[in-house]
Amino acid sequence: MVRAELAQVPGATATCPAGTMADGDRLPALADIIPQLVWRSADYGQWVWASPSWLAYTGQSQTESLGQGWLEPIHPEDREATRRAWDEAPKLGRLEVDHRIRRALDGTWRLHHTRSAPLSWSGVPHEGDRHAREWVGSSADIEDLRRMEGEQRALLLEVQHRTRNILAVVAAIARRSLPPNLERDDFGARLACLGRVQGFLARSSAWSVPLRDLIEAELQAFGDGDAERAEVNGPRVELPGPVVQPIALVLHELATNAAKHGAIAQLSGHLAVTWRLEEAAEGAIRLIIEWRESGVTLPAGPLAKHFGREVIERTVPHQLRGEARLERGADGVCCKLALPLSRQETQVAA
Repeated sequence: MVRAELAQVPGATATCPAGTMADGDRLPALADIIPQLVWRSADYGQWVWASPSWLAYTGQSQTESLGQGWLEPIHPEDREATRRAWDEAPKLGRLEVDHRIRRALDGTWRLHHTRSAPLSWSGVPHEGDRHAREWVGSSADIEDLRRMEGEQRALLLEVQHRTRNILAVVAAIARRSLPPNLERDDFGARLACLGRVQGFLARSSAWSVPLRDLIEAELQAFGDGDAERAEVNGPRVELPGPVVQPIALVLHELATNAAKHGAIAQLSGHLAVTWRLEEAAEGAIRLIIEWRESGVTLPAGPLAKHFGREVIERTVPHQLRGEARLERGADGVCCKLALPLSRQETQVAA
């Protein structure tokens, strides 16, 4: 988008040294050398000027583009959404909309991302809206970008589908090759957990998974309604793709232990899984996940050293640069996980 500070309001007077460009000439000169279609407008999409690139792309004349004449090369199905975006622009202080624009060269409709910002506010509120004397904006062709994103998405889905198939084959080989025992069952359950992760990611266009969905999936994997005795509570947090698999494996090991010896296995047991977000240094946030079991009769002695415990205590520090603490409580196992997440990679809903 052409930044508002690169242009001044047309008609402004200024004294310029000889050989320099006047403020009013800067935007047309800049518009001639950038690939976007640039234009100027009053409030509510009333155009006052279109760049030569817009005119060449759409086949319009300068006169035809003025007012709301520029809507003519906008696809008929996209015009209403474009008008709504302009109606909301004074309140938001910006315009942003995707729509198809007809290319005069071959008559094809190509998707563009259009953005605009006000050059200056009038300072006079009207019916709750702020009004600008003028807006400057641009429309960028994103047709090829969207097509490539779709192709990448299709390729990713195919990779995830094949990964799930490979996991299923490995599980089948293990069942046929190894004698029936708890170790074989645990191995198959871990493969099933990895398969669930791939299924979650395949359904997400944002390459993220809600933390609540991960937790509930692992509890429900043990079936028989026992997972209904668990309390699951926390804000909506979308975990980014690279974090999903490690956290899912940790949750799986905790749920496996609860189903064998803890709150899910014992009728008197209760499980509370909660999480919260904390501010961290340099604009990051920390995700705190707490797994607390209560009402459980535990065997005497410290917690046993086993593979599941290694997964819990090593995965978060080594893969996610976080912390993991697994402890034996008075009447159940307690585990606290803390991991850093950037605001850019994590979507948090209020």
